[in-house]
Amino acid sequence: MSILYHELREIESSKARELVRKVLEKNSGNVSKTARILAISRNTVRRARDGSLEDLSRRPHHSPTKTEHSLEELIVKLPAPRGGASLTQLKKAA
Repeated sequence: MSILYHELREIESSKARELVRKVLEKNSGNVSKTARILAISRNTVRRARDGSLEDLSRRPHHSPTKTEHSLEELIVKLPAPRGGASLTQLKKAA
């Protein structure tokens, strides 16, 4: 092959998955042979075979330790102290 799977993956992930599916189809669904040809893991072949062509979001569903919005605004508004401010000092200033 003229372009490696990993190079194509960096350019466009959906095209890389299409490539895996085409090679898999040519090999009659043989996951091991497809993985060997493309120099990728069998799990990668299975993910390309079973998953969608689009990447899933890596954004977390929730952020329990996220800084409170009011505190975040306060930090942005305050001038940067020379020695740095601790979280408790910033909360007292609010």
